[in-house]
Amino acid sequence: MSKVNFQDICQTDFGKFKIKVDSSNINVGGRNFCVNIALYEKETTLYWLKTEEGGCELTDKEIRGDNTIKMTNLGFSLLRKYYPERGDIVTLLDDSGVSWKDRKGKKYKTNFLKGYLLIHRKTWYEDKFGAVMCNKEDYIKYREKADNNFNDPSKKPDTFNFISEDAKEKLTPLYRESKTWGEFIEKFIGKYGDEKYKLMNEWYRKAIYEIFDKMEINQEWEIDISKQPYIECIQTGGIRGTRKNKKISFSRYNKLSPFMFNPNYFNPN
Repeated sequence: MSKVNFQDICQTDFGKFKIKVDSSNINVGGRNFCVNIALYEKETTLYWLKTEEGGCELTDKEIRGDNTIKMTNLGFSLLRKYYPERGDIVTLLDDSGVSWKDRKGKKYKTNFLKGYLLIHRKTWYEDKFGAVMCNKEDYIKYREKADNNFNDPSKKPDTFNFISEDAKEKLTPLYRESKTWGEFIEKFIGKYGDEKYKLMNEWYRKAIYEIFDKMEINQEWEIDISKQPYIECIQTGGIRGTRKNKKISFSRYNKLSPFMFNPNYFNPN
């Protein structure tokens, strides 16, 4: 493996970032490194992607939405540029989510592996990066259920316990008048979209457990980055004297790899 070790400033069309590349990691961010790709001996892993604390861009521009995806693809682009021998696949352990605090300051998190899946019928990494499970047989079974069970009336019980009193009061009428989970979710988001993650916090895992026939959704995923757009940046040479205005063109993507984790089975009782 080639040895690379440098820090620099990387100017893109969506922001200015600090980058750090060495033999063990690729980091992208601002005052905080918000993307880390770990270069293990036998695999390459998207170890973290976090924007919650801010500071992901050097001018303190807020990085959200599509720019989060671009920032991650910048990390993938650096990987392809400096470690082309790393192959086609980047792995990841899907623990993505959205957090918020209640009035008392207590912090909550909706896990996107199941929360985003409940709303969009795909996980966040599936939707944004075309991720698939590392275990291809499990992924085929999972996709069959995701594509069919939301619209199958037999998969929706006559009653469902939404657990919290607020959710019960607001969502039980919508649930009773819906024939399928898909119809219910559509009505739920249409009426309560602004507070969806708060309202679903107590019950979304149980709903996914029911919809997916008690199948545990595997957290081990992989991304083929050859299918992702490449990101160009101009390295300014702002750190450690690298040559100024050196343009890096990631003219093509070879692919990257998957995430590994065995979650506990959900116990509805």
